[in-house]
Amino acid sequence: MKAGLTSGLSRLASCLLLLGSFARPASAEWYLTPLVGFTFKGDTTLFNEPTQDDDLNVVTAVSKIHWNFGGATTLIGAGPIGVEAFFLYTPGFLQQDLGLLQKSKTLALMGNVVLAMPRGWNEYGLRPFVSGGLGLLRVTAEDLPPVNFYEDPINLFGYNVGGGAVGFITERTGLRFDLRYFSHVRPKEDLSGTSFGPIELSYWNASVGVIFRY
Repeated sequence: MKAGLTSGLSRLASCLLLLGSFARPASAEWYLTPLVGFTFKGDTTLFNEPTQDDDLNVVTAVSKIHWNFGGATTLIGAGPIGVEAFFLYTPGFLQQDLGLLQKSKTLALMGNVVLAMPRGWNEYGLRPFVSGGLGLLRVTAEDLPPVNFYEDPINLFGYNVGGGAVGFITERTGLRFDLRYFSHVRPKEDLSGTSFGPIELSYWNASVGVIFRY
């Protein structure tokens, strides 16, 4: 009888451990993703270079496509919700055909919430996701010498929304495809002297990167 009781307790303990393993949520994983891509369909009034068809009171489209690089650090598990830090650096963002600026660049640094398809629904295929959040948009420009009118970078409170898909080629590496829109929340401070008309800054970005899973 004692042996039977011991055996029964062992089986009960085994069942509890098994149920506990199913009930315990899957551990989250870190995804480190360097990204490269291009920025397009930009609009801004900051440090504007008017074109032949514009006057100084009109928002100028940043019509050229500019390459960029960035990265994302994502924390997500098998479930649908995760978080990530996302940054994007675009050199030459404001340069147009007239060449009135010597240098320019934009930097986006964002904290995002990620909503992805649960991993169990499509474990070996692409995993679509959407994400968005808030952070910093910084714009810097330099005139051709000897003017040097623009000196200090402009920092704006911005947001981004976008999405894409993730797919793994091996157990630890994969690819990320990303399409994202960046813009700003209108600042309260006066930025006269750096903007022609009401402040506008927005652009789209498409990028691809290699994921390293930890």
